Amino acid sequence: MVAYSPHKKKRIGWFAGVALATVSLFGYLSVQAADQPPVRIGWVNWSDTEIAVKLANVVLEDQLKQPVKLVQADIGIQFQAMANGNIDLIPMVWLPGTHKAFWDKYQDKLEDLGVLYEGRIGMAVPDIVPESEVKSLADLNKPGIAAKFDGKILTSEVGNGQYKLTEKVINDKKIVGYKMVASSESGMLSELDRNLKRGKWSLVNAWSPHWMFSKYPLRYLDDPEHMFGGAEQIHAVARKGFSAQYPQVAQFFAHYSIPAADLQDLMLKAKESSAEKVVAEYYAANKARFAAMVNGNATASTTP
Repeated sequence: MVAYSPHKKKRIGWFAGVALATVSLFGYLSVQAADQPPVRIGWVNWSDTEIAVKLANVVLEDQLKQPVKLVQADIGIQFQAMANGNIDLIPMVWLPGTHKAFWDKYQDKLEDLGVLYEGRIGMAVPDIVPESEVKSLADLNKPGIAAKFDGKILTSEVGNGQYKLTEKVINDKKIVGYKMVASSESGMLSELDRNLKRGKWSLVNAWSPHWMFSKYPLRYLDDPEHMFGGAEQIHAVARKGFSAQYPQVAQFFAHYSIPAADLQDLMLKAKESSAEKVVAEYYAANKARFAAMVNGNATASTTP
């Protein structure tokens, strides 16, 4: 027989009280989140952004019971809407280079919530273009090279950050004989695909992480002067006052991260099925890791 201990009883009572308080707190926070207006998350139809945004949507609705509204528009419109308070956040701001102009213009009205993953932008070519002929940006000015690319730089939307930066690089490097042919991400890659099937050269405004580097044999052109800014970090940025209104959501985005290899793999799988399907499967397999992010655990958030 175990002897009765009043101290043990007190300890049991204390633990029970803590457990009850914890449950009550989480219940209160869930109700509080549900009572909040939907978090309006802006996004651009880029493959990496679609995965990052839709995954965050699932986490917020499941873990915090926080309603979410997704708003799609071009990046310039997103920044303006966020600065005006018409959307709450965009988890796709490339800094320090690609979106510098937008950040500089609106930063007084914004909050930087944190870095989600790292990336790179630049001009890329498929491996049918010999490195002996085109290895660097400077090689684009070699005699006869522009003609082999039909004088085209394939790019996505007119006026986005990379489009503007490429215009600057062309002017600063005095690259002549080329024009940017803008459409959309899917339009740009469809033309790349057609050119590859015909054995034609392509010059592409590329960025990574992106499934294009998993599907096509692409390489970036050397950029020793870092005209395209070198490594980029993709930030979650919110309107001023967002963290005060939605502290738990802000905490999640401060710890939200996706390993680059996982992100690129998810993008390619989404192309073969749907973003919603691959996001649901990835979340189910990594639910504990995302719970850690919601709870502000930076270490656990990066553990596979």
